[in-house]
Amino acid sequence: MEATEDTLENNIMDTSWINEYEKDDKSYKIFYQEPIIRIKVNILYVNRKCELEKMRKEMMYLSIPNMIKKEEILYLIKNHNVVDSIKYNLANIIVYNIDIQNYEIKNYLDGCEKYNFINNLRNIDDYELKSTLNYLHDINNIYIIFNEEEKKEIKSIIKKINDDVNHNNTKRVKFNVPNKKTRRRKH
Repeated sequence: MEATEDTLENNIMDTSWINEYEKDDKSYKIFYQEPIIRIKVNILYVNRKCELEKMRKEMMYLSIPNMIKKEEILYLIKNHNVVDSIKYNLANIIVYNIDIQNYEIKNYLDGCEKYNFINNLRNIDDYELKSTLNYLHDINNIYIIFNEEEKKEIKSIIKKINDDVNHNNTKRVKFNVPNKKTRRRKH
């Protein structure tokens, strides 16, 4: 009698459809939103002529999913503001976080200008990212833009010229001569 009850119970509790569903569901996993645990960081260096001089790429692993901590941003700035003995100042931080839903993909492809996934960070503070479709995770990016720092001597000369112009005085111009030596003509 027990064997027939066991057989009857197995027929009633047929769970093979669950396994089939899970198998099919794995192929659609790329269309589900998931929290961001790592994000690409592009560090751009702009020289005094406003030309892109250097670019670095690295991967940043977030300590909290979907959260870029203030400390993580400061770490990137402090560790990348000097390159080849040239000091750079932070100019801008831009975050590209694509948070489109799977049912919006067709609309996005038909008119992507309606969507804006770019955020300019005005303050260095914790920044919350939005979950992204699994197959779009690699598109998320942080762009840190540095400008080459002007030398202090040049800044003081420019300030002096500007002060003189504002006071309608004679313009005084200083020339920086290397090693503070001048050439003298031989007679």
